[in-house]
Amino acid sequence: MKVKTSPECPKCGHRMKRFPPGRKDEYHVHCAECDYDFGRFDHFQAQFRHAIEELEAQLHRHDAEEDGRG
Repeated sequence: MKVKTSPECPKCGHRMKRFPPGRKDEYHVHCAECDYDFGRFDHFQAQFRHAIEELEAQLHRHDAEEDGRG
């Protein structure tokens, strides 16, 4: 399966990733263009989870600031 996601490949800049079928936590995510190894799927997934949590925290701070002004 190929999916267009961020982050870009550090080797070629391509955004398409190849997620091969396999057992959970036992396969790696690769760049669809140059075959760069992003590491294990669970590690790759954790990077996205961290980014989402960081974005949610920023949104909560922004909402709190707006509530203080209104």
